[in-house]
Amino acid sequence: AMAIAFLAAPSLTSPPRLTASVASEAFPCHAARPSVSLRGGGEGRCALVAGLAAVGLAGKRRADVQRRAEEEEFDDIDDNEPVQTSYDPEDWVKRVKMIEGQRAVFDVTIPKPLGLVPKDYPNRPGVGIAKINEDGNTDKLNKKVILEGGEGMWVLEGDEVIAVNGEVVEGKSLEEVAPLVKSAEGDSITLTLCRAYYAGPVKVVFLPSGKVSTMKRGIEISQAAKVGVEDVAYSCKEGWCKACWQTDPMYGVVFRACNAYSKKKPPPKNPRTIPQQWNNVVPLWLLNNREAFKLARAKKKEREARRKAFKESQKEEK
Repeated sequence: AMAIAFLAAPSLTSPPRLTASVASEAFPCHAARPSVSLRGGGEGRCALVAGLAAVGLAGKRRADVQRRAEEEEFDDIDDNEPVQTSYDPEDWVKRVKMIEGQRAVFDVTIPKPLGLVPKDYPNRPGVGIAKINEDGNTDKLNKKVILEGGEGMWVLEGDEVIAVNGEVVEGKSLEEVAPLVKSAEGDSITLTLCRAYYAGPVKVVFLPSGKVSTMKRGIEISQAAKVGVEDVAYSCKEGWCKACWQTDPMYGVVFRACNAYSKKKPPPKNPRTIPQQWNNVVPLWLLNNREAFKLARAKKKEREARRKAFKESQKEEK
């Protein structure tokens, strides 16, 4: 069953392949260029080649200017400052058991009081997590696991309670489940939870603030700022300043939080909403422009160190 669930679900380890048309819309820099015929007179060919070369050179100059501007903007970053460079979705998938129906099952052990609100599902039997109280024990568990690299799994609104301290309660009502929680012995309770990982909300983590928000699929990222979860900077009217850009470090997708638009210079076509196809066993990390720059520079240093080590090993072999 686990194998069937995995085969039926999109792969977590790599983003879905983009067709040429989708890639053109999502990433304009990858858009297909119109073919150019070089047939004709020698003068025409030379002029065309010179024109294309000029366009390419101008683009390179703009990229160089933009890169230097970013380096100047972030020149206060300490090279020795530790930067997390590993964001592996498989690390989270290993913490759960995948079962049929695109669901994941896992245990969480939470100190009493739990600090969450359970409720009966309105349209089917069973009890789910309706709310996680801020600074309660469940919220503290989530922060420890998500932000501090703790072991085990975390709780998401919508998770179904299918066992309490090993006693199966799947499909039962809150009236039946609540007494088991209240009468449980010890200082903590182990809940077995079931999550439909391609349905329900997504846990979004903003860095460097470390603020966490539970957001619906398809909702604009800017909504997090509107409810006071994360401050998003806006510095332009066209959407190109990158102040509001948020980068997913797992797949390198750059989201744009603002809705700026200018007829003179259309905004970039970066996605602006929480992905519909996201395995919510995995948190969606979003790095602001400064953190994304730090991550890119740290990865560059790692690549250079690996190349240097490889060259030295080749010299030793000779």
